[in-house]
Amino acid sequence: MAHKTVYLVELVCFVGLSLPALVVFTALSVSLKGLDKSIAAVGALIGIVSEVLALGLNASPPSLHGGLVYLSDRYAAAAADAQRLSLSTAAEGFIAAANAVSAAGILTALGILVLSLVMLKGKSRRGGAYLGIVTGALGMVFEALRPSIGMAYALFGLLLPAWFVVVGGRLIQDGRGDP
Repeated sequence: MAHKTVYLVELVCFVGLSLPALVVFTALSVSLKGLDKSIAAVGALIGIVSEVLALGLNASPPSLHGGLVYLSDRYAAAAADAQRLSLSTAAEGFIAAANAVSAAGILTALGILVLSLVMLKGKSRRGGAYLGIVTGALGMVFEALRPSIGMAYALFGLLLPAWFVVVGGRLIQDGRGDP
């Protein structure tokens, strides 16, 4: 793998985002309990389960899988064509699994949608709520169609971190008592 360091940084960044996502889902649910405690708890639970599933199943964005680094190193060291063929076949299996529809991705989008609908009941956070509704609705569709929509999936890839930044920033402001 010619760009092993870049690949590993990208993999760590995507996996590393699951941890702050767990915090945002939990904190947002707590902050929304006055609007609709039950639905906020359900939204957070869906979001938290999605992140735990993603970590447990190693479900990351297309073609990101830690096993590919190992296979790449073995491929580079292989002396025979038969070894390289078996290693490249194994790599294709990882890539196919990473590009398949993931329940974790659909659940993340659903958790965002549910929590954003609760946010809409409040007087503040309207921008984050609307962003979350669009992110959640599009995310469920894009995740379900991921193998067939190609680069259009990148739209969800931009909306997802945008929602977490907007909501996380608002939670930090609320925690400080900022207006």
